[in-house]
Amino acid sequence: MKLNTEQSEQVIDDVIRELGLSHDMNTDIPMICEILTEIKLDDFQTSYLPMKLFFKEIISQPQALGPMITHVKWGLVNNGPAIIEFLSIALTKKWLIKSNYITKSVHIAFILEAITAAMCNSTVFYDEYVEHVHLKEKEIGIDREHKFKTFLKTFPGSLNFFGSAKAISLDMALVYFRVSRELAGGKVTQQAINELYKQEKISFLEYNLLLPLCEKGHCLCHDWLRINIYEAATTEYKNGFSMNAMAAHVYPENSKGDFYASLLGDNFVPVINLSEEWKNLYLTWNMAFILGELNNLHYLFPKLLIPSVLCAKSDNFLGVRIISLWVSINNALFLNFNQTEKLTAPENRREMALVWGEINRKYAETLYKNNSTPENTNLQSSFDKRFSRPYFRLIKQIFNFIKR
Repeated sequence: MKLNTEQSEQVIDDVIRELGLSHDMNTDIPMICEILTEIKLDDFQTSYLPMKLFFKEIISQPQALGPMITHVKWGLVNNGPAIIEFLSIALTKKWLIKSNYITKSVHIAFILEAITAAMCNSTVFYDEYVEHVHLKEKEIGIDREHKFKTFLKTFPGSLNFFGSAKAISLDMALVYFRVSRELAGGKVTQQAINELYKQEKISFLEYNLLLPLCEKGHCLCHDWLRINIYEAATTEYKNGFSMNAMAAHVYPENSKGDFYASLLGDNFVPVINLSEEWKNLYLTWNMAFILGELNNLHYLFPKLLIPSVLCAKSDNFLGVRIISLWVSINNALFLNFNQTEKLTAPENRREMALVWGEINRKYAETLYKNNSTPENTNLQSSFDKRFSRPYFRLIKQIFNFIKR
């Protein structure tokens, strides 16, 4: 049952208490340093002053976590009705407990939020951060200039075959974002990218990745989104989480406090029209997928819970979401290649994911009916048809995307 605002706020307050968190929390400097080492940012240097100060301050003095927690609470209450329903059940079943990993996850979210917001607003920081990550990847043998070699190298350290393909496809999406920004929002045409290549603002690989987009005249994000969702839904379908896979089948302004105000620059996040209902369903579906299928949840949940993603307007949501995912996917790769101890999910994860999937299916059915023609409102039959040959369809989508 959907809860009203007052009830939702009480659920979040109860969750915060059960997890041992509070609005009075400050960061723990040793934990911050540990995270920066794990994600290979302990030696990162940036000329972008707001983030230069940010990285200096977080390793020298405790930072208040209350403002971020408040923004997350607002985002959940206003944009996460299905998440609230699940959390209400989780409280009743005593599924939520305090742990050091929960505290660490909040610290990870604090760093990820700053990086994501800065990448969305600063050309300088965006380029410096991406270059740093790619250099760190080259140190462990991953060279993004060679897609197939990268795929083979990342395969052992990623989640699976499709995780490797996702890491590559995300890089391509970021190329599109960066070039869109260089063109100040102008259309990505062959003439435009020819000029950028002559000016050495894009590499030869990036130049070739963009040519098919110029010919087809559509945003790369749409193709990436189809693969991202279908890949995860196929995994869930295979593992028996069909209710949440069915949710995948259905197709406030960010806060501007002192920190956010200092970041404001040439925002280049693409505008992609998505409904609020679809955005909210995507959030809750992806959270349930992570819970049911993946490990290292302390690193993977924050990509959906940071304010820049959770509180984004629907037309800016996908761009910010792709950036936060790109950062998180690379962090996860570093963890695996570093042989960092893997945090396994709760033993009752399957029970929890099944309950969450049932909730998500309810919202998916409503969204599907509201966006379907009168003669095609049966979600189950549409779902069965699309998943009749899931692996064939998925592999075809991935290789069509990679071979651009």
